Amino acid sequence: MMNDFVDGLVISVFCIIIVFLILGVIALSISLLKYLVIENKNNPEPGNKTNKEIISISNIKDEDMMVAALVASIDYYSEIKKDVHIVSIRETTN
Repeated sequence: MMNDFVDGLVISVFCIIIVFLILGVIALSISLLKYLVIENKNNPEPGNKTNKEIISISNIKDEDMMVAALVASIDYYSEIKKDVHIVSIRETTN
């Protein structure tokens, strides 16, 4: 009976060592990812920037633009839970 207990204990310790070795390898590989340099292809080059017109609040004459500004400010307020002040609005095209 004591022999069965020792066999089970050896197997359990061996499995625990394997689990911690695997976790160590995973932690090491994740920590090494910060040294991996990935080029960001989403940012356009500085020479290829298209100038978009920035529209201020006083230039809003369309109801759709006002609704878009209000919805954007409400959404941003719900994210940061602080007062929101719209400084400018930029029209983007998809």
